[in-house]
Amino acid sequence: MKFEYCSLRSRGYLRRQSRHAATRLAAAVLLPFLMCFALAAPAIATAAATAETAGPASAYAATPAVNANMKLQPATFTFADGGNALFYQWDKQPWQSDTAAMVSPVNLLFVVAGAGCGSMGRYLPQYFTGWEGESGLTRIHVLLKRHIRAEDSGDVCSEAFVRADHLSQWRADQLAFMQAQLRQFKQQGMQPRRVILLGISEGAELVPLLARDLPQITHLVLLANAGNSAIPTYRALAGIYPHMQQGWDALSRALVSSPADPEQARIHGRSWRYWLEIAGIDQTRNLLAARLPVFAGIGEADTLIPPGAASALRKAFSDAGRSDLQLRMYPAADHGLRSPDKNYLPDFMWQLDQWLLDERNHEARFW
Repeated sequence: MKFEYCSLRSRGYLRRQSRHAATRLAAAVLLPFLMCFALAAPAIATAAATAETAGPASAYAATPAVNANMKLQPATFTFADGGNALFYQWDKQPWQSDTAAMVSPVNLLFVVAGAGCGSMGRYLPQYFTGWEGESGLTRIHVLLKRHIRAEDSGDVCSEAFVRADHLSQWRADQLAFMQAQLRQFKQQGMQPRRVILLGISEGAELVPLLARDLPQITHLVLLANAGNSAIPTYRALAGIYPHMQQGWDALSRALVSSPADPEQARIHGRSWRYWLEIAGIDQTRNLLAARLPVFAGIGEADTLIPPGAASALRKAFSDAGRSDLQLRMYPAADHGLRSPDKNYLPDFMWQLDQWLLDERNHEARFW
């Protein structure tokens, strides 16, 4: 188990910086809205049955290899209930490879974005600057929540979004999407070495539960999430920051009630059902139960993670006899991994790529 402080001067990174000047510049303008407060965890829910994609198939020939300056276009995924959501899919090529020789992705990366109704598509593919592909050709998938349009800023969420934004729905949707992509890979005879779940802030609450549903998952990644549960996190932060105490009191009172329409009733702009489903979820226990290697990146100055949360996660893994947690702390960095004078997100991506390269004994299983 490793608990490290990181900088852009970590192993070998500066030697590669000259090759990525343009992409570093693009990443510097990223906003942190995707890494909203980690106040969500999925309720235990059954997954949707079959689903179809109306967009690029998982075949390599149908998936573009892009550079950091290209703008990605979304496709539409249709769920079994007739609803749909936008998704992005592209291949991240190794910087040193002959792209013409690449036949099948080594990594499948599924990204579960953070809270809110803003579209992650506005920051793709630049968000993954720093991932140089040393662990192999990577196919990246990003499924947005229902009712998010490609250019939505997240300033105002629609009524339809709020009603559908509860974690049992989110879990079922992500599961149906991932199952469809994995099924296509199996049908085409492709066998990726690794299948990785990357959860950003609120999205990190979901990844260990999806790993429970999907035996093909090999690695879990948490970004701006220290493995602490949502409701205890809110309570702890309310005790630190006086401006949050009133909100915590309102939430505590509201959850005692039982509204006639749990999707219509609102608490802090989110549905009563949203809050009910995350109450009592034990994120650390779920991570341990997944029994998969975990890579976590946390800003040292992240005010949305309680003090001591990172150390508590480290201790939980140690007490369980687990040595497969790598926990990286970024000096003076906020919830978006940015300090006053550095953007550490590219460093996180580079270190994640290196970690996958070292994790060779965990290979995907298709059945």
